[in-house]
Amino acid sequence: MQFSKSILIWFLIGAFMIFAFNMFGSRPHVDNKISFTEFITLVEEGKIREATIKGEEVTAITAEGKRIETVVPQGYSKIVDILTENGVKVKAIPVENNGWLATLLISWLPILLFIGLWIFMMRQMSGGANRAFSFAKSKAKVYLEEKPNVKLDDVAGMDEVKEEVKEIIDYLKDPQRFQKLGGRAPKGVLFYGDPGVGKTLLAKAIAGEANVPFISISGSDFVEMFVGVGAARVRDLFETAKKHAPCLIFIDEIDAVGRARSGVGFGGGHDEREQTLNQLLVELDGFDSNEGIIVIAATNRPDILDPALLRPGRFDRQIAIPKPDVKGRFEILKVHVKQKNIPLGDDVDLMIIARGTPGFSGADLANLVNEAALLAARRKKEKVSMKEFEDAMDRIMMGLERKGMAITPKEKEKIAYHEVGHALVSVMLEEADPLHKVSIIPRGMALGVTVNLPEEDRHIYSKKDLMARILTLFGGRAAEEVFYGKDGITTGAENDLMRATELAYRIVAAWGMSEEIGPIHVSTSRNNPFMPNMGPEISEETARRIDEEVNRLLREAYERAKNIVETYKDAVQAIVQLLLDKETITCEEMFAVLKEYNVPVVNRCRKSEVTVISDSSAPDTPAGGLPAPA
Repeated sequence: MQFSKSILIWFLIGAFMIFAFNMFGSRPHVDNKISFTEFITLVEEGKIREATIKGEEVTAITAEGKRIETVVPQGYSKIVDILTENGVKVKAIPVENNGWLATLLISWLPILLFIGLWIFMMRQMSGGANRAFSFAKSKAKVYLEEKPNVKLDDVAGMDEVKEEVKEIIDYLKDPQRFQKLGGRAPKGVLFYGDPGVGKTLLAKAIAGEANVPFISISGSDFVEMFVGVGAARVRDLFETAKKHAPCLIFIDEIDAVGRARSGVGFGGGHDEREQTLNQLLVELDGFDSNEGIIVIAATNRPDILDPALLRPGRFDRQIAIPKPDVKGRFEILKVHVKQKNIPLGDDVDLMIIARGTPGFSGADLANLVNEAALLAARRKKEKVSMKEFEDAMDRIMMGLERKGMAITPKEKEKIAYHEVGHALVSVMLEEADPLHKVSIIPRGMALGVTVNLPEEDRHIYSKKDLMARILTLFGGRAAEEVFYGKDGITTGAENDLMRATELAYRIVAAWGMSEEIGPIHVSTSRNNPFMPNMGPEISEETARRIDEEVNRLLREAYERAKNIVETYKDAVQAIVQLLLDKETITCEEMFAVLKEYNVPVVNRCRKSEVTVISDSSAPDTPAGGLPAPA
């Protein structure tokens, strides 16, 4: 049947070509075509009224009005003389010498264009649902022979997680070993964690180790403006997976399609997204089972996923991928240095860098290594030294240096007092993180920065730790008031005040650390109409008491910070002068000045062997968007 249709189509194409050729190639109608001898006879008898000569072709009109045509023999040049001698009106048309290629194109180009258009239309019409509607096809990338060249050894900093996923790899390699005991592999595995921790990399490593087809797609690739397209793409995705089973399907950013369904939402329901989610739920664990297909999904927001998506039988396992600890960061740094073949200087110690980068994700560490290599290349060095790693850390955490920024001496002095205020308060509190350095070189949006670094990763904090952080944040504003008066304080402390207020509210209303309020947890966004169900309802009286307690904590902390600065004003002024001269001072240089003024320091500098820095606070930005000291 299909063959007969093809024959009929090509027959129609051929018929149309003949018709078009005849139509485009037709000539003006000629009544009679005669020999050249007959034509000369008619001329001599006076029976030709006018003639048109075009090259070797002669078209003439007789005395009776008939049109005749003849061809002049090649090389015969007396035709014009004969015609004029016998009173024939002669008209000559020059011959256009376009060449055979131009003639061929003029004759056949319309036909060729039509054939091309016809073939294009036939190809568009081929396929089950017409290729003109191919947007219903899945946009997934299928890796068969060219599987991801990533192994578990390339994934560092998550040893416990790798042990968990090895079971999936074993199942994909030898499913019969599990099936004969009645076991089955999890149908779905959800990786969740902060951005950059390695969720996608781990999925690629599973596919690389299992040596099975790997199908990758993003959650946003399902959703379109046309209702039903997303569901069709889900069906097509799993149909493709069935053809290559056993295989892995990786859905990145699944929260784009798996968000929890709700009858009441922001502006009503979303039919297309919900239909896509419903189809995904059916494919994961519907009436028809998909044996040999394991779905791995990744998200940064597991809290907003639909509960039906997370139940056993769909995403059986939910694996949290945390940020790496010191050991993990060390292993990640080794992997990136090895993969990129980065030559390290003799002074580089990756463990020191790992200890100096608390809170960094795998992506952050990869960026750090890359930035250090770029800096070394820019400085025309053969190897990457510790100096490049330190400068790369400064650049990542605090932004690019802006030494050319125009700052008046008066502003620079205020910035110096602000930063020294932060530093002095921190070294007077045992619970504060050790000081590393103070700088008034503008970086990014900050005009100055005080760097405090923990010596080890911290996971829980006491009330004393939190209050020490609030006191340190207030140190900059306190120094401004002590040396310039209440009328001399600046907008530079906006970010400090914002973070201190947020910490105070959490101490009182989230962590239950206030004796006045007691052990209570209340969401700070309880009064936001755009964020419903974010915490229990509380009375106005309780809310008022929370606000009063927060206000009391902040005022007491500010007064204590101001008292520290007032007590050691002379030392502060000496440190400020040193900072204005050098623009950046280390903790050791500041401690030397404090020792001269007999300041009883209770904190310490960061251990000397840890020289890599990170900014402990975000840059301050006052109202109006102007940069301010941190």
